[in-house]
Amino acid sequence: MHTCLPRTSALLRALSRLPPRERQIISMRFGIDLPEAMTQKEVADRLGISQSYISRLEKRIIAKMRRDIVSQI
Repeated sequence: MHTCLPRTSALLRALSRLPPRERQIISMRFGIDLPEAMTQKEVADRLGISQSYISRLEKRIIAKMRRDIVSQI
C-alpha cells in the first residue's frame, strides 16, 4: 500500500521541475489536475500546434521525467 507513495512523490517532483509549457502538455495528456486526459489531437488543437509535434514533445518530456525520477532513487 505504501509503495506507491515514493513513486507518486518522485513523479510529482519530476513534474514540478518541468518548464510550464512542458508541465501543461503532460498535465493535459494524462489528466493531472483535470477531470480527464486529453488526446494528442485535443492538446494540439488547444495549443495551436500539430499533433505530430505534441507526440515528439511528449516523448521528449517523458524521457526527461524518467531521467529525473531515476536520479532521485
